[in-house]
Amino acid sequence: METKKFTPVHLNHLTIDDLFALNKSSIGFAIPVRDVIGELLKIILSQLETNNNAMGMQMKKALKNVLTPELIDMNTDRIDRFAEIKRNVSTSLKGREQEKKTAAENMKVFLDPYWDTNKKALNTQTGLLNELFGKFNASATLKAHAATIGITGMMAGLETVNTEYGALYKTRNQQDAALQGPSASSLRAAATESYEQFCVAVEQAIKFTSSETFITLFGQLDQLRKTYARLIHKKDKEQEASLGEAE
Repeated sequence: METKKFTPVHLNHLTIDDLFALNKSSIGFAIPVRDVIGELLKIILSQLETNNNAMGMQMKKALKNVLTPELIDMNTDRIDRFAEIKRNVSTSLKGREQEKKTAAENMKVFLDPYWDTNKKALNTQTGLLNELFGKFNASATLKAHAATIGITGMMAGLETVNTEYGALYKTRNQQDAALQGPSASSLRAAATESYEQFCVAVEQAIKFTSSETFITLFGQLDQLRKTYARLIHKKDKEQEASLGEAE
């Protein structure tokens, strides 16, 4: 009986990315000989694939939803539009034209409860502006005041942006909910255990049913392990050096 032992690798010292890569490469070497390695190894290999793929799927999730930057831009536009409306109302309040001044006074009274909406949480802003436009659109008098001041188009533009923001915010939240699941780090233990079981099974197969297939597979897997063992050693040395400099 031939006994072979894999090069030691401290898997807990690997980053989750490196562990995933080690597992994926190992699976890649085993797939071509899957049909000749025996049922037990096939089962263990299948479990390794399943656990590593599950971890990989979580790793691929964006840390930040791709819609978030768009929402931030839309909110900036929304704040700018509302600020423009407030500036025009304030300017008309200080003007000499009485009709505009009276209209501005009425619009200021209407807008006062919403004046600092931009300081609220993003989704709260959406709700408050929805409320504002619900009242504004139901009042012919307020619409007339807006027309007198010359902010009708500005009000319409703000309402459109606010509606679009609300719809996109809802879409973003739905996507986030759909992506919820266990973190990649929480799946690490299962992926690690499957890899270790697979390597042990390969060692046992060489010992009790040695063949050229197993010897070749062992060599490929061990070369990978040597590579990652060196990677760990290098990172450990760099960390030691960094700590030494800090002292």
